[in-house]
This record gives sequence, structure tokens and C-alpha cells, in this order.
Amino acid sequence: MKIIKKINNNVAEAIDGNGNHLIAFGKGLGFPKTPYELTDLNKITMTFYKLSEYFEGLLKEIPEEILNLSAEIVSMAQEDLNGQLNPTLVFSLADHIQFSIQRLTTYKNVRMNYSYEIAQMYQRRAFWRKRPSK
Repeated sequence: MKIIKKINNNVAEAIDGNGNHLIAFGKGLGFPKTPYELTDLNKITMTFYKLSEYFEGLLKEIPEEILNLSAEIVSMAQEDLNGQLNPTLVFSLADHIQFSIQRLTTYKNVRMNYSYEIAQMYQRRAFWRKRPSK
């Protein structure tokens, strides 16, 4: 497999043995100077063929740590569920985490008007409800 373009230290664009373009995830894949021949395919943890431009754009916008976290969460979920999840879940989850972090840091003092009412309506599921002060 030939690594042709670094996206970040752990994600790179590559060409497989059949000449197909793909995005490969794996520790340190983007670290060496590109292009280079990847001989140890065990370094690759995930591959994505035919990614849309939207998802390729997310790879450039979302910080590497969040992408790695998202990939790890999806991998753990697949192991726990003994099945395959939608391949784009890594990107969707990373985008969601990134947005949540931005919202939290930008609007940390915004009051959620209906959180009390929701907690009262769905008491068993309301993990966010406030516990009584001691």
C-alpha cells in the first residue's frame, strides 16, 4: 500500500494494491514524509473507500484527538456489539463531539430552559437532573 498524502499523524490518504484510493487510520501513518510505501499493513486500524467530499472535509476540520477518540469509541462499540456499525459513524460522532465542545466552551453560561421539566417528565432517564444538596 502506498501512502500518498498526510491528513494528520494518524490518518492518511493511500492507494491500495489494486489502485483504489482510500483513507487509512492507524497510529503514525501520516508521520513519515509522503509519499512512501507502507509495508506493515498491521498498522492500519480502519480504512474508508470512496469517502464523500463532505467527510474528507471533516477530516481536515476536526482535530486529530477527536477523530482518534471517535474511532476508538466506534471500535469498542463494534467489539461489544459483535457486529459492524455504519462506517461513517466515526465521522458523524467526531463532528458531534467537536460541535459539543465548541458549544460548551462558547456558550457555557447558557441556561437550558426546559431541563427541569424534562427531568420531571422522564425521571428514570434524566441523568442530568440535579441531585438534592447535602
